[in-house]
This record gives sequence, structure tokens and C-alpha cells, in this order.
Amino acid sequence: MTNDDIAPEISYRTKAYGRPGTIKGVRTLRLARHIDDRGSFVEIFRARTDGSAGADLAGFFEGAGPAQMNFSLVRADGHVKGLHFHLKQEDIWFFPDPSRAKIVLLDVRKASPTFARAQVVVAEGGELLIRIPPGVAHGYRALTNPCALLYMVTESFDPAAPDEYRIAWDHPAVKDLWDVANG
Repeated sequence: MTNDDIAPEISYRTKAYGRPGTIKGVRTLRLARHIDDRGSFVEIFRARTDGSAGADLAGFFEGAGPAQMNFSLVRADGHVKGLHFHLKQEDIWFFPDPSRAKIVLLDVRKASPTFARAQVVVAEGGELLIRIPPGVAHGYRALTNPCALLYMVTESFDPAAPDEYRIAWDHPAVKDLWDVANG
């Protein structure tokens, strides 16, 4: 059997199993969750190490001094927030437990070696930090309801001169990435 044996009205494509490469400058850090019979604890920020403790976490935030911290809560099934990018600001995102989200990133920096590359990251249950550099468009699809996002930014928001530039959520480079894959 060949592709010519399939009826032309059937829309299909080969299933892709590989993962696309990452975008230059986008960083993730898997966090340690400490669980006992009382609950759990996750450390999500550290400005410096103390002895040997917290070196990876402090290194993740190196050069990205938080200027503002924000909290967002989505209460709509399958809602997409974004896409937008900044020229100056870095974002550091954290989805606390039990929130789950599909983050879609698009490199819009002309001089970047990963220009026009898209990347998808799934964050679940307070176990991941995502650091997004300037020039990388970002947004997310809530996979839980509600879906909470706690995020830090390196520049304070100025409504008179916002460092926020919109791209349509269904831009051709990312429109198929929002779907939740089946099978």
C-alpha cells in the first residue's frame, strides 16, 4: 500500500515522535519537591547559594534580578493566553501545583541562531521553572481549570510605555502547537 491508495478526502500526516530543538536562551530548571505525610515543599527562588545548597537554583536566576512578581489565574477550559514578547524584559514562569499548562515559545529575534523556531514545554504541578529571554514570544494553554501562573519579570510594568508586543495566538508558526495531542 502507498499514499496513492488512501482516499484524497482523508486529511492525514505522518505522526512525529521527535522533539523539536530548544530556542537559544530559553532555560528550564526541574525543581526538587520534598514530600512527606504532611504535604510538600518546593523552593522556587534563591538569590545566592548557602554552602552547597541551592547552587542550581541560584545559578538559574543569575543575571535576572526580579523587578516585579505577578500571579495570574485562568478559570476557562482550554484557554490560550498570549502570544506576546518583550524587547527588554525576561520572564520567569512557575505553574504551582496542581496547575498544568502547555507553554508555546517562538523565537522572533532576527539575529538568533534559532530564529523562527518554535518550542513547546509542558509544566505540571510546581516542578519546573521556565526562563524566557527578550525577543522570544510566549504564551500558554491552560490544561487544568483553574490554572495558576506565578511569574517574575526583570522590568517593572510601565503602562505609559509597555514593553509588550502582541502576536496572534494562531500565527502560522504556532497555530498547530496549542492542540493537545491524542494518540
